[in-house]
Amino acid sequence: MSNVIETRLLRTRAPGVPSIEIGILEKRSPALDLRLPPILLVHGATFGARLFDLPRFGYSLMTALASEGRAVYALDIRGFGTSLGGAAMEEPPSQNPPFAGVDEAIKDIAAAVDVILSRQPASALDLVGFSWGAIAAARYAGDNPEKIVRLALYAPLYAELNATWLERIAGSLGSVRLPATLSAYRLVTLDGVIRRWDADLPTANSSAYREDGIPELVFETLSALDPRSSSRLPPAFRCPNGPLADIVRICQGQPLYDPAKLTMPTLLVRGDDDTTSTHSAAVRLLAQIASPEKRYCVVAPGSHFLCVERNRAKLYEHLNDFLHRSDRMRREA
Repeated sequence: MSNVIETRLLRTRAPGVPSIEIGILEKRSPALDLRLPPILLVHGATFGARLFDLPRFGYSLMTALASEGRAVYALDIRGFGTSLGGAAMEEPPSQNPPFAGVDEAIKDIAAAVDVILSRQPASALDLVGFSWGAIAAARYAGDNPEKIVRLALYAPLYAELNATWLERIAGSLGSVRLPATLSAYRLVTLDGVIRRWDADLPTANSSAYREDGIPELVFETLSALDPRSSSRLPPAFRCPNGPLADIVRICQGQPLYDPAKLTMPTLLVRGDDDTTSTHSAAVRLLAQIASPEKRYCVVAPGSHFLCVERNRAKLYEHLNDFLHRSDRMRREA
């Protein structure tokens, strides 16, 4: 994997909001095979695109995918990471409603898809969504099937009453009247990252799931993109609450996309211990996906943050196998 070139940052404008620049990370293999469609990754509700490309050997999903000869991209939805911007993110959070929900996300995905397909002779790409990003990815794929070759949903979310998650998030925000009480954005501290991660683990022995220093690395990588982070005590980076409001609705049983519109090959993959993306919801979602080419994989042990846990290689393998198997068959034919 060391032969994969460094990550580049591309920029475009948020549709309808020219004052916001959208950041797109790009990693292209030196052995790029232009016959293979590019891959676009969409992040979850708290961490931006850099979660897929941490600055530590073996902790880059982008590198793992690009090493197969692909061009791999990861999008920061407006308000996240390299796309931090907009009046709602600059004003006190209480002055605006939750910022950057799924309706805005699919516009940003559309803009990113246009940029990516302009850089490679391809008419469609592979799309991978994580957690809340799976909601946005599934919505975009269902509305634009001609642009998507394959769809992979990691830690997928689908309409299901999830009292455990609702109680957890209400407790952390000090509110039980969700999502009405959510403001434009929230502040994420290192302690908040660790508490959220630990809440998903079935044991107090977190070292069984993650290596020492990884929560700190995740926080440092994401907070470095917020120029205000270091001025706060404790340091904290801004995170839009639109995705959180969407997940609240999902966990109250409200669907935000139609799986019957997913006609492309689709993969569902989640950690066995994930309490946000549940087994029951994944099974229901799988049954309702229209595509005859669909499968569901579970990685054990693994929590919601499997992509940066000790067992992350199993996730990488499932994604690579799904995204490359049909390509290998076509090239060998």
